Amino acid sequence: MAASSPLYPSSVTNVSNQIHPGLYEYLAELVSKRVATIKYIRKAHEGNTHWFNTILLTKDNLANMYPNSSMVKRTNNFYALGLSLGAILDITNPVDYIKALSQIMNEYERHTSDDSKQKMKNIFRKKSKDENAVDNTSDYGYLIIPHIPFEIDYLETFFTLIDIMAEAYHKLLVGTEGPICTQSYFELVLKCDGKVKKIVTMITKELDLLARNAIKEELKLIDPLSFMAKISSPIELDSENA
Repeated sequence: MAASSPLYPSSVTNVSNQIHPGLYEYLAELVSKRVATIKYIRKAHEGNTHWFNTILLTKDNLANMYPNSSMVKRTNNFYALGLSLGAILDITNPVDYIKALSQIMNEYERHTSDDSKQKMKNIFRKKSKDENAVDNTSDYGYLIIPHIPFEIDYLETFFTLIDIMAEAYHKLLVGTEGPICTQSYFELVLKCDGKVKKIVTMITKELDLLARNAIKEELKLIDPLSFMAKISSPIELDSENA
């Protein structure tokens, strides 16, 4: 999100705890826009809407693009994120909630980053019960990494995560219309939003690529000769970094 975005109030000062009368309105606008985007992406994954008024993405298209066997890592990561977000939705204090949300997103980013891969290689090293207890409690404070002994459905997991994300955004407006909505609170919201946007952007790019390939296939049906010499590039998913 650019610094010139209308979601950034022009009257922001360096006093982190100063109350800004219009800050809640900016927060409400951010929540509204992000929830609308999240719900649109969910609708597109349901296979019953045209992607930005171009082409209908069907359930078969999406199932072929996201086969469960190839999406295990991302599915497990999305499951962990949804489980962790759901666990903090009952926090009633807005400041405690945004701090917990911020920590979850930081821990999720660390968990899914390339830097964590080397660390995770040590997972299968034999450890004592005491060592395992320390690792489980010290690695992450809010991110829940469950043991999943079976393959779970990617799209169903994604739908659940999207719904929980929408609830997590709506909760940012609960009890914050007043002195709670300070500049420091809003800055934490923006940091969390930036990390969610990385996930949203990744999914959006994949759907854009799927739509382009689907359009090419449609055009082939109209004029197959014009496309005989062209080979569509395969769709590559960033399943490792999700």
